[in-house]
Amino acid sequence: KIFDSDLYTITNLKLVPFGNAKVSSNLTVTCQHGEEECKLNAIEACAIRAWPNPKLHYTFIRCVENDTKDWTSCVKDSRREKAINDCYNGDLSKKLILGYAKQTLALKPKKQYVPWVTLNGKPLFDNFKDFVPEVCKAYKGKAANLPKICNSSALPKSPESKVSKLQVSYADEAKNY
Repeated sequence: KIFDSDLYTITNLKLVPFGNAKVSSNLTVTCQHGEEECKLNAIEACAIRAWPNPKLHYTFIRCVENDTKDWTSCVKDSRREKAINDCYNGDLSKKLILGYAKQTLALKPKKQYVPWVTLNGKPLFDNFKDFVPEVCKAYKGKAANLPKICNSSALPKSPESKVSKLQVSYADEAKNY
């Protein structure tokens, strides 16, 4: 939704591909859903580096999340594919992931599940799926710069329901790490 409107123009959107992973004392990263999740987190970290513009890396990451069998099919530019491969196959991907681990562990309050969406440092909890009204309410800039979607009668209402366990991954439910 954020890129289907001009909403992204008033946000500083950051994806942190770490999830519920853990870092051991020897800096080994173990992911909640296994090695494939760790691999994709590293690929996504490298993609964020290759495409600093969120609109570009989110498009790639959305594709990867929908088809994890071959992430290269989500890259349309061979130079970017090479940059991601070089990053992933070198030491840089681990450095990036450890940086994302540090960001994740520094969250206050601590994340309870993933995805963990924050707005101005505060978690959205139940509203993480439909954050458009929350972003619009939080906007403090000039009224003339308020995205059209914020004035729309089609603006979705904040959901009333609680987070379903089907929508999130709780850290304490991990079985293989």
